[in-house]
Amino acid sequence: MNLRALGCAVVGVAAFVGLGVWGLSLAFRDAEGCPPTLQWEDRSYVSEGTPAPSPDLGPGEAAYIGSTFMGPITRRTYGPPGSSPSTDAADRPALIALDCADGTFQTYGWDGAAPDRPPASP
Repeated sequence: MNLRALGCAVVGVAAFVGLGVWGLSLAFRDAEGCPPTLQWEDRSYVSEGTPAPSPDLGPGEAAYIGSTFMGPITRRTYGPPGSSPSTDAADRPALIALDCADGTFQTYGWDGAAPDRPPASP
């Protein structure tokens, strides 16, 4: 193999990996903290109060109900004690808490609005 071709391949791989690492650093730069609103399929939640050191959703221990994507990362989501994960909007809790990835948890309340969805076809 030609040394010039090998050198070009090494430079190309280094540039590709370097740009990839730089792009990922941009994506994760603002990864800490919680947003003012959350969208969970057809429901919108707005933040209530300020972040707390633990998910405060009433008496008892908050229940883990799943994770949500925020850009390229996921965050753990909690519901009131006794709640469980659900894909049906009617079963979702009106009050949830999100792990802010900085040692705090933000409480969100359902804003009560949901767009009309077309009926499922049989």
